[in-house]
Parts: sequence; C-alpha cells; structure tokens
Amino acid sequence: MNRKCQIFLLFALASLVTSSWAQSGYTIKASRFTIDGSSNLHDWQSKVTGISGTADLSIENGVFKGIRQLAVTIPVKGIKSPKGSIMDNKTYDALKEEDFPNITYKLTKVNSVQQKTGAFEINTTGSLTVAGATKTVDITVTAKDLGGGNWQFEGSKALKMTDFKISPPTALMGTMKTGDDITIKFAITVNKTSGS
Repeated sequence: MNRKCQIFLLFALASLVTSSWAQSGYTIKASRFTIDGSSNLHDWQSKVTGISGTADLSIENGVFKGIRQLAVTIPVKGIKSPKGSIMDNKTYDALKEEDFPNITYKLTKVNSVQQKTGAFEINTTGSLTVAGATKTVDITVTAKDLGGGNWQFEGSKALKMTDFKISPPTALMGTMKTGDDITIKFAITVNKTSGS
C-alpha cells in the first residue's frame, strides 16, 4: 500500500471513529435532585437546581449497552432549603463554596448492565468530588427510554458528610445539629445532542 493510500485510510478511520462517538452524545435536559438528612430537631430536605453534564451512551436499536463517558456538575449555590437563606448559607459554608463552587461526578466504570421490564439496571463506579475531597462511589441507577432521543436515569445513594471532610452544619446557636448521614435522590433526563 502506498503512502497516499495509507494517509487516506487513516483519515477515513478517524472520521468513522469521530462520527460514531458523536452519534451517542447526550446532555442533561431536566433533573429532579434532592438531598435528605436529619437533625436533632427534625428531618430536612434540600432541592438542587442548575445541574449540567454530558454523557456518551452506547445504545443499539433501543437497547442500552453502556456508558462510555459521563460527567456531571452541580453548583453548590443550586442547593436550596425550604427553611430559607440561613440554612442555605450554613450549607454553603459547610461545603466551602467560596473555594469549591461545584460538586462534580465523573464516571470511571460501568460494572454491569441488566435488562429489566421496561428498563435497564446499571451498576456504576465513579469519582465524586465535594468540598475539594474526592471519593470513589458505587451507584446503581435505572435507565428508561422515554422516546424521542430522551433517556432518564434514576437512583439514590447514602453518603456521610464526614467522608468528604465536611463538618455537619449547626444552626440556632448550636441548638440544631445536623446528622452526618445524608441520602441523595435523583432522576435525570438526558437528550440526544442535536446533530448526533
């Protein structure tokens, strides 16, 4: 094979690879995300808004095969409590928002994909960074095809604040003490990127 043919073949392969990856690009379209916790006075819940992210999904004829890449960014100031700004500011201080304005998650591995009735159960491992501390977390999510290039991923995960070197917030001059244990619950809808 002469050099011109080799160069042409390399360009053709590069084009094919680029095309196949682009065809599976997705971005976050909508999300429901809450953080549940407790204190010595009452249970509490904060809602999270402003979540952004991208994913590279492997889907063949409507069958979910896996995730090549997934990255999610959560703005700390997108965390809002119905208790108001006092609770929110305590949360931002505990999460060191001025130094670390975002919580990030990056998928590192898909451990398994199992097809269920009308859905797919995916066991994943990824890196979660909160307040500058990174931990490896395993999360099982359920994926559903919503049609029109939309997929929903739903799941929950129990965590401890102290695992990320976060001191649980206090309020009311220390009379309210937040528990260490929290649970995140999420339902995120991703949409196929235009042109993919």
